[in-house]
Amino acid sequence: MPRGKKKVEDAVKAVEEKAVATEVEVKKATRSTGRKAKAKVEEAVAQVAEKAADTAAAVEVEVKKVAGKAKRAVKKAEVKVEEAAEAATKPTRKARASKLDIVIQSVMGGAITPEEIAAKVPKDAVSAYVKVEENKIYWVNKAGETGDVQIWD
Repeated sequence: MPRGKKKVEDAVKAVEEKAVATEVEVKKATRSTGRKAKAKVEEAVAQVAEKAADTAAAVEVEVKKVAGKAKRAVKKAEVKVEEAAEAATKPTRKARASKLDIVIQSVMGGAITPEEIAAKVPKDAVSAYVKVEENKIYWVNKAGETGDVQIWD
């Protein structure tokens, strides 16, 4: 074999060895990069899962708050319904009393009607108590102030 041919064969062999070595290095680098990428992906998935758990916990807390507010609103509504039901019975009594001609008489012969009593007490009075034996009408207004007036002069 001529010498030149041997040099070419040695050069080809050296290139092939370098190519194999480079191929091995590329495979190692690819595997390493794949492992690093997999680790990054797993880390990202863990972070997303953690954030999702935090968000779920925050949503659960918010749901509990809203449920508590709803329960309080329902209780308030129930109280209002009960008050309305109670108030509904009162007008019936008042309506019946308003149809009745009521006259309050004293032993001395004096007489007064509910309309006359209402005219004698202040306009802001919410309650009136008639004491015929004392000749007085005691009243209470919205502010809690009290007073009295004479029935007959």
